[in-house]
Formats: sequence, C-alpha cells, structure tokens
Amino acid sequence: MARMTFGNTNMPKFCMQSLVRVIASVDPVGQYTEARAILTELLDYNIVSLISVCLRSDDVELIYWAAGLMHEFVLKDVAAAEFRQIKGVQSILLALLSADEMYISRVVLRTIKFMAHGQDKFRLEMVRTGLITKIMHCLVSEDDDVKYWAVLCTHEAAGQVEAHNDIISANEFPTLLELGTSNKIQATVFVADILSLICCINSNNSSLGTHSEEIVNTLNKLLVWEEPDVQYNAAGALFNMMAMSGKP
Repeated sequence: MARMTFGNTNMPKFCMQSLVRVIASVDPVGQYTEARAILTELLDYNIVSLISVCLRSDDVELIYWAAGLMHEFVLKDVAAAEFRQIKGVQSILLALLSADEMYISRVVLRTIKFMAHGQDKFRLEMVRTGLITKIMHCLVSEDDDVKYWAVLCTHEAAGQVEAHNDIISANEFPTLLELGTSNKIQATVFVADILSLICCINSNNSSLGTHSEEIVNTLNKLLVWEEPDVQYNAAGALFNMMAMSGKP
C-alpha cells in the first residue's frame, strides 16, 4: 500500500507510523519475541529498500517515521547488516541529528550505537562523514537521555583509532569528562573506557596535552569510584598519560 501510493506521502507515512507503534507495543518491556517475528516477516516485503527510499523523502515527518522503523529493526537485532548497507546511511543519520530535535535525536543515537557496535567499516564512515563530531555536540543537549546515548555512541567510536582526533578535538570533550563523574547520567563506566582507549595511543599525546589537567582530575576521581571496572580503566589511562608525558 505504501509503494502504490508513494506519490502521495501521506499513505507511506501512516504505514510507517502504524508499524512503529505496533512493533513497539506488542511485547512486554525487555522482551522482543513477537516484535522480532513481525520484523522478520516484513523482510519478505522488501521493507529495507522501502525504508531506504523513505529516508530520502522531502517529507520530514515521513523521514522521521522511517528512521523510527529502522530503529526498531536495529535495536531488536533484525537485519541490522542490511541497514548498514544502505547507501549513505551515515550521512542520513547525520542530517537527522542536525535537526536538533530531542525525540529524533534519541532515536538516531540509539540506532547509531547498535549499528556501530563492532563494525570497523561503519565506524570509519562515521569519521569520514563528520558524524562523530555531531555526536559529540549532542553531549551538551538539555536532555539527559540524549547525553547518555551520545556517550554510548562515542564509546563505540572510540574503538576506532581513526575517530580519536574527532573526539579529543571536539569543543564538547571537556563536557565528556564532566559526564564521566556525573551520577545523574550514569555513564561513568563508558567514559572511563573511552579515556582508557584514547590515552593508550601515542599519536594522541599532543592532542591530549591540551586537556591534560582536566583528564587527570577526572581520572583521579574515577580511581575511587565504586565500580572496579571504572577504577581499572582509570588506573590504566592515568598510567598511560604519565608514560606519554615522561613524568615520574
């Protein structure tokens, strides 16, 4: 029905909207059994290609609902690889984040987090398109949920050495450090791991030097955190910072 009436965006919009609402509501919280069954069945109707077309529409509302449906697929681990293959998907996600709308930012950041997990090629394209720079900007959002998912996306990106410069050179890097010791956002373990990853690369030495005092202050606070994983990563990052600086 959405394809037959695609000249008029209202029908595709209603179809996308209905699918998102059905899939988001069929299972109890934390369970995806029925939703996965529906999403898997939708693959038989070439839904990925339809979503891809809708993401390039001139109708902003249609784009948002298409992004919402893609989010349901990726979050529930159905056909995530196919969505990663959508041509220019990183640029599409960048454009959606650039709208700076709270609800769609949450959806897009969650989508990016799950699409980027363990995917070197996808993360490299995030660097090339400037998506990481935009994710870092989300750290200063007024919405705590947006901040949280921006930290998680940054954590995924930090696993790619090529992304480190975009993270460290961002104006929002000091905000990332602040969020690492925030009990409100609950992202401490991820920030500690990000610092552990970027502080162990010698080529980051000069870039990190600009923020060395702030980084060390943050790491000292994380050393006495309750979670052992946080303490471990903070200790490793602090050791690497001292080793790179040549200070005893």
